[in-house]
Amino acid sequence: MDTTELILAGYLAAPRARHADWQSDLVPERFISVSECLTGVEHGPQFWAWHTDREAATRFHGALLAIGLTGRDATDLTDDLRREFVHDVGTSNRNEPEYLDLLTRATHVPHDGLLRGFEVIGIEWGLSNVHSWFCHSYEPDVAAELAIQPNHWGLLDTYGEASTVLDWILDRPTDEAPEPAHWTVAALIECPR
Repeated sequence: MDTTELILAGYLAAPRARHADWQSDLVPERFISVSECLTGVEHGPQFWAWHTDREAATRFHGALLAIGLTGRDATDLTDDLRREFVHDVGTSNRNEPEYLDLLTRATHVPHDGLLRGFEVIGIEWGLSNVHSWFCHSYEPDVAAELAIQPNHWGLLDTYGEASTVLDWILDRPTDEAPEPAHWTVAALIECPR
């Protein structure tokens, strides 16, 4: 996928996550993730999982990542986040959160970064928290059933692979399903500081 097609969802700086004892051997010793569950640190501003501007993100420790979405995925996320916002405040006429403004502007991801891969993520209410498909130890079943494995960054190599994994996750029976969230595919682009 050409990164010029990706819409900027935000930035964050996060240390590489460390392989946990409960994770399969398919997960690298150190890997990239936007999930606080896996990195063990808060990397967004208060109440949000990531920043809307690059400079704010650089004040945090770790690799600087731009989070990109396809146009369709950005629209779907924007619609869900806007519905939540309107539900909470009762109207869409109030000033919307910055993350909605950024998604609505459809700014492209920065061109000075390197695409490391794609992560299947679940975004909780109002961008308050982000989960990863790794949080659920799906990777052994995905490897066995779909022949898809994470790369050395702990990400999926293509948007197509990540979309296939996303569909597989969303098709899990109730007792295997991830927590309720807006599940989507995020491109993770490592940027210079």
